[in-house]
Amino acid sequence: MMKKLFLLCCFFAVTLTTNANGWINFQVNYNNPNPIGTGRQRTPIQPPAVYLEDYTLTFSAFEEDCVIKLLDEGEVVYEVDIPAGSTSVILPSTLSGEYTLQLFKGNWVFSGEIEL
Repeated sequence: MMKKLFLLCCFFAVTLTTNANGWINFQVNYNNPNPIGTGRQRTPIQPPAVYLEDYTLTFSAFEEDCVIKLLDEGEVVYEVDIPAGSTSVILPSTLSGEYTLQLFKGNWVFSGEIEL
């Protein structure tokens, strides 16, 4: 029984960390170097739900403009401004490999790993 439980946990861990197509798991960081007040919010910030399928990023419409950057080993290889109300972005099909996707929204930056 323990072996089955262990194998099931391993399967879910691999599934959650593989993002060739699927939901992107974001880490949240504060982007403003000069915070006003204590710099802490009373409620935790929720990362956006972003889905990657082939070269298309799909998400709920943002209330404000934001920026998406793709980084390869810390170097920006693609950057696009997303106007408020947009629900998808098509990434260039010339890109392939593993990238760090950064989404800048207000004072927050959301970072996640993707594979194209």
